[in-house]
Amino acid sequence: MFNVEKLSPGEDKAYTRSTLVSRNVVVSGRRTSIRLEPEMWDGLREICLRERANIHQICTTVSLQKLEDTSLTAAIRVFVMRYFRLAATEAGHSNAGHGYGLTLGLSMNGNANYNRRPAEALTKTSFS
Repeated sequence: MFNVEKLSPGEDKAYTRSTLVSRNVVVSGRRTSIRLEPEMWDGLREICLRERANIHQICTTVSLQKLEDTSLTAAIRVFVMRYFRLAATEAGHSNAGHGYGLTLGLSMNGNANYNRRPAEALTKTSFS
């Protein structure tokens, strides 16, 4: 929810305070700042736990796989949404191969087969 406050008692122009949270991450060995909603940070942390990876590894993977014209922040938001969308159930997590270090081998080639066993999912995957 956005917090809206008056600039001063006499003014009628309201402003919106950002709810984005900035954090530093290391992507491909370089420190960068990312601004995401608290819920996106929570989702990213959950993915890290499930994939047994740290936030820097996940962000680096997303960075390497995103389209050149896409911002890292936008790519991370899409990645988090797609990850949880594919895994809306425990069966979905299993079918998608989540929890087996999957995100470290992601590609965006669009040739995903989510009916594979987890061992097969490690060789060729996609979150597109």
